[in-house]
Amino acid sequence: MSGGLERYGRATAALIRRELLMEIRTREALQSTGFFSILIVVLFGFAMGARPVQPFMAPGMLWIAFSFAGVLGLNRSFGRERDNGCLTGLMLCPVDRSSVFIAKCVVQLILMLAVELITLPVFSIFLQVSLLPHLGPILLINLLGTAGFAAAGTLLSAIAGSSRARDVLLPIMLYPLWIPLLLAAVRSMALVLDGRPLASASGWLCLMGLYDLIFFVLGLILFEYVFEE
Repeated sequence: MSGGLERYGRATAALIRRELLMEIRTREALQSTGFFSILIVVLFGFAMGARPVQPFMAPGMLWIAFSFAGVLGLNRSFGRERDNGCLTGLMLCPVDRSSVFIAKCVVQLILMLAVELITLPVFSIFLQVSLLPHLGPILLINLLGTAGFAAAGTLLSAIAGSSRARDVLLPIMLYPLWIPLLLAAVRSMALVLDGRPLASASGWLCLMGLYDLIFFVLGLILFEYVFEE
């Protein structure tokens, strides 16, 4: 049993390393999603001008940038495998399919968190929103929100990847499913930016944790069938 878990862990770690090396060599997803996220924030900054952004408005603007940029990265996740003819090789790998799901989900999470870390200071400067005093709670909310986005998005991008219209199909499937998590992230961040303690958002945080758990388990169970199709 322990030997099986060890092999599973080694295979998953090797797949994560492969995904990270591919991204480090090309930087396609990081550059495109980072640029897009910052562009949206800059446009919001020009639209608001010198007017201060209220705490209840700022999280919505921030998560719009994250969600649009995140879909770009998800589209590249399986699109790159198909474009480079690597998908067949990946399917022939003697590993459990759930390892592939975990690897793509973890790398997607890392990429999105990196983009968010780049975007947050730009957002603070252009929108004149002080994020530094609330940085710890904001990072926790981002981690929970992004983990759910990565889990649900990885599963759905595998489904959409078999379609020629995958660039359109993925956001159509993902955004409705992501609404509960998006609302929870926006509401909890609004409470934090309003100066309230993180405990006041405990209900929203529990909702995000539950969402993350559900979609991660669903991905582990369903990815094998989705991937084979």
